[in-house]
Amino acid sequence: MRECLVIYVDAALDRNGRAGCGLAVFVRGRAVYTESFGFSHPGGSAQLEAHVCAGALDLAAARWPHHRVIVRTDCAPVVRSRMPSSDSFRIAVHEVRERCRRGWRVVRYVSRKANPAHELAREGLKSLSRQPALAAA
Repeated sequence: MRECLVIYVDAALDRNGRAGCGLAVFVRGRAVYTESFGFSHPGGSAQLEAHVCAGALDLAAARWPHHRVIVRTDCAPVVRSRMPSSDSFRIAVHEVRERCRRGWRVVRYVSRKANPAHELAREGLKSLSRQPALAAA
């Protein structure tokens, strides 16, 4: 039986299109990797969460290819949406589902309260807010 890797993901988005991402990877209940970062994101929050889930599946495939993987997100539409409402969200959810078909990979819902990546996403957003603005050329 393959060992199970649980990846908690979350994203935070502000009104100015700045986003924060948090990622916490657990094996046997122990955190083995955490990361937070900020970036610009012009789309919606559900689309962003779907992209973060797809990225977590890619990371797992590259770094832990022999593990079963469960990605946990607090964005219910990514997990439960049968027919996503917008084209951009539909494409993002399709990316997640395609990556899940590659093997021992699933995406499941977790409450925000139980998601250790929630605070990491907020930290990623804060780190972007603290960076000095780039001067226009």
